[in-house]
Formats: sequence, C-alpha cells, structure tokens
Amino acid sequence: MWLPYYMQFLVYSVAVNVFLFFTIVIYYKDLLLSRFDNKLLPEYDFIIVGAGTAGSLIAHRIASETNFTFVVLEAGGRSNPFYEVPVFGPLLQGSMYDWMYETTPQEHACFAMVDRKCKLAQGKIVGGSSKLNNMIHLKGNTSQYSEWFHGKYGIEFFEKHLNYIEEEIFYVNELKYESELADAVLDAAKALGYEIIGNDFKIGFLKNIITQKNGKRWTTSDKLDVNKHVITNALVEKVLVNDGQTYGVNVYISNSRYTVFARKGVILAAGTLNTPKILQLSGIGPSKLLESLDIPLIQDLPVGLNLQDHIGTGLDLILLNKSLSISTENVLNPFNLFHYIQGEGPWTYPGSEVSGFISTKNLTSPDIQIMILPVGIASDKGSLLRKRLGITDEAWNGYFTKIFDKHASTFCTIILHPKSRGSVYIKSRDAKIPPLINAGYLSEKEDVDTLISGLKLAIKLLKTDSLKSIKAYLNTNHFPGCGDHKFFSDKYLECYIRSLTLSSYHPVGTCSMGLPELKNTVVDTSFRVLNVKNLYVADGSVLPTLPGVNINAAIAMMANIFFETNIKNLPTKNKVKYCDKYDKINQYLFKICN
Repeated sequence: MWLPYYMQFLVYSVAVNVFLFFTIVIYYKDLLLSRFDNKLLPEYDFIIVGAGTAGSLIAHRIASETNFTFVVLEAGGRSNPFYEVPVFGPLLQGSMYDWMYETTPQEHACFAMVDRKCKLAQGKIVGGSSKLNNMIHLKGNTSQYSEWFHGKYGIEFFEKHLNYIEEEIFYVNELKYESELADAVLDAAKALGYEIIGNDFKIGFLKNIITQKNGKRWTTSDKLDVNKHVITNALVEKVLVNDGQTYGVNVYISNSRYTVFARKGVILAAGTLNTPKILQLSGIGPSKLLESLDIPLIQDLPVGLNLQDHIGTGLDLILLNKSLSISTENVLNPFNLFHYIQGEGPWTYPGSEVSGFISTKNLTSPDIQIMILPVGIASDKGSLLRKRLGITDEAWNGYFTKIFDKHASTFCTIILHPKSRGSVYIKSRDAKIPPLINAGYLSEKEDVDTLISGLKLAIKLLKTDSLKSIKAYLNTNHFPGCGDHKFFSDKYLECYIRSLTLSSYHPVGTCSMGLPELKNTVVDTSFRVLNVKNLYVADGSVLPTLPGVNINAAIAMMANIFFETNIKNLPTKNKVKYCDKYDKINQYLFKICN
C-alpha cells in the first residue's frame, strides 16, 4: 500500500532538488559577480536599503522622474526568469533567497511545529517577498489608511495612489488558470447569501486578482534597471548618524565592509523584520535593549514593538476522492512549459484562487479571510512543503499521512485584525545574526475565538449542493494532541488552531507611523524617524495596524505616497560630469560625480 507513496515521494524529491540545485548555481554566480563587479560609489543623494516592493518602487520613480543619484542596497541576490514562474514561488521559501527566519518558541501557538517555532518566510532577493507570495492584489479599506495618517489625507488621496500603482506600476490581471474548486466555492458562497465582489473592501467572495504579466509573476522590481541601480549581496550593518543627522550607512558586500555617504537621506525599506534590526544596530530603539548590548543610544524609540501578522489555520481541511485539475502531478508535467510560454496553463497558478471575506460578528466589515487553495501540503508526500512549515513527526504521521490516498485542499481561515502583538529585537551587535522574533501569536484569547467562529463559517460551504457535487467533505481525522476533545467542538478547534498555526507572512508594525506623542510611534506621518534628520522608513513596518487584506498593495501604495510627499517636489539639479568610481579625489574634494 505504501509503495506508490514512496515512489511519489522519490519523484517529487528529485524534482525539488533539481530546482534547488539550479538556485544554488544561480545564487553563487551572482555572489561571485558582486564580489568582482562592485559598482558602488562612495556617495549618493539617496541610499535605499532593500529592493522589495517598497524599495524598488521608490527607486523606479527616482530614476524615471528625477536627476538625483541613488543606490539600492539589497542583501539578497538577483532574480531569474525561472523565479518568475508563479507556481515555483513556494520552492524559493527555505532556500538561499529566503531569510529563513522563524519565531521564538511560542507559548500559545505553533504547537505542531518543531520546537513550537513557526517559520516566517521573507524574500532575500531583488523583489523581496513579492517573489515568494501568492501575488494577490487587493486594495483594502481606504478609510483605515486615513486612520494611519491620523486624518492628514482624505479617502480620495489613497484611492488616487492605489489607482496609480495599478495603472503605472503593476500589471493586475485575473487568474489565467484555475481548478474546478474555484467556481464551486463561488457558487457555494452565493448559496449562503454572500455577494461576489470585485477588487474592493466589503463582505463577499471573489476570484483572486493577481499581479502577473502574460502569466509571469510581476513585481515592482521589474520596473527597475537592476544592473544600473542595485547592488546585490549587500548587507547593511547600520545607519550612520552624527548630531541627530543621518549621513550614510555601513554595508558588507562579499564580507568586505564599506561606508557609503548620503547627501539627502537614507530610506529604509528592508521589511518589517529587518528594518527594526538595522535601526537597533544603529542605536535607535528601546534604551534597555541597546544598553544591554553596549550600543550607544541615539534615540530611545519603540522600534521592534507592535509586531502583527495575519495568522490562520486549516491546512488540508477539505478532502476529495479525486484529483482536481491543479495537482502536484499536473504541476510537474514538463509539457506545461509550452503553455507557460504562451502565458497560460498550470505554471501561471498563484497558489490561492479564491478569497472570501466574512464577518463573525455580523458587522459591515470582515474580520476573517478564507483563502481557498486546491492543493494541500500532503500532496507532495512530505518532499518539500512539510519542511517549509517545520511540521513535527507526530503531527505529520498522525494527521497528514492518513490522507495520502485523498486529494486534500485547504480552506485557510485567517484573522484580519488580530489583537495579539509581538516584537523583533536584535540579540547581538553582529548584523549577520538573525533577530529574536517573538510573534506573540494567539496570546489574546479573542483571536482564538474569532478563528473558531471563522472555521465554523468556512465549513458551512461544504453543506451546499455546489461543493457536494464535487464530493468535497471535511477531514475528520483528529489532529494529534486534540483527541481528548469532541471533534469540531470549541475546545477541539482551539486545540487545532493553537497546534496548526500558520503565518500568512504579512508582518507589519515594528516601526509604526503615528503622532510623536503616541507610545508606539517610530516614524511620523511623513515617514521620518522621530528626532533623526534625513532618515526615513517606507516599508510594511510603518503600518500601525494590519490592512484587512493581503498587504502587498498597501505597501506599494505607502511607498508611492512616500515618494510623492518626500522626493518628487525636491529641487533637482543639473546633470553633471560622471566620474569613474576610482576617481575618488574629484568625488571627495569637489562633489562633481553623478
């Protein structure tokens, strides 16, 4: 009975390892080139740290609309056409293109993960986490965005910026390929009285809108001339500040340390987990933390606090007796390459095809998102996805192996506005040491109660004729460690949620925007770090609360606002002589180089 599964595991493992070997070759080739082809100049107008969604968008607009000199310092490597294949995104998680961060052992969650640590995939690549995500593009609640800025801008302001990034930055498209489950879920939602919605923020269901161009993954970094403006494998150690004024950064490139000067400013766009790390290493953060590591204090600010994430559960919760058109076997079919070249077929698949937004409290705005994934983690028989999540042997053998003969799908039920908070703190003065990330998942019981209600509403879809027609049913195997509770009772669901806790990889909040007098504020409503001149933060870390949707569109919008309010209207200069990078005398004495 187990022989076919072992054979599948072997085939899947070979395919995965071939791809990973390819990534290793590409990664080290880029690493070698960055060592011998270092185009770094000693000084620029702006230094941008991070080439993710925010950093790349800001860099693109500076390059195309101003005469300012700038450089983007990216700790990861370059992308590759194979990494643009949407269905390969999960293969980059846990690779050298991932920071491979994980939480500290969680007290209230992640019980089914090794050492109670949840994985936190974050892109370490030009394009950032948008090279690893599901490409879902949703605008969210513009009234919430106005609250982030404390009424500084009206709703029309945010709608203008969201429209701009859709029309000028992203390629926003409908799904190119989907399974039978997509229409079945939408029909089920309509049967339960839910509206089929578009790219707006209200209760209802929709087929996911994604950022793709001709079936290929599209990110803000695709608008940027990487060869000209980006230095890869460049790990920024700290920001340099003197008398309250930022003047540059220290950066490691291939283990060599450089100091780079900024005439007009340093823009941190390294992400919610790395931006607070850089600030703390620079002496900007909680005074007690910095004193404990003997880091001279520049500003005592709540950097690293207020960490939030969209978390959920529901892996392999829905079973079918037959395979859907999206399956591991179908994805591995090499003939799909020909369909992909034409911009269609299974390789264009983003991972999640339908999203539902529901309210567990009968309110007018949703508090739960249901992401429909037609393939579960048991589908690859443990060759990759289990490792990427860090599932324990007990959970894997006691739950997931029992459905190897079924087709598993996931109704991932996600809390949109969690009350739980976490923190990101450095544990060393060494920039190469990962920070301590205590996510604080499910530390507030209200979050558990909301997820319980959300799971119950999600499972109501199964009772409709639409899902019955494709023979979808609930996985009734008891989750290991939860067997003492009646199946699907509140006690059982609480145990299940605390065991199988999943991050959506949407961390925000660690450098929160706000008014100077508020306790969590790190940057003001102009993205300036409090009491430090010429230092800005413009990434997901500034979001004081989570948007009620996937976060990529909101981060792009914030980056666009940053450019237009801080850089676009600055006085520009005339083009001047370009100096060779070795002409340091002219550069330092006369400042005439571009």
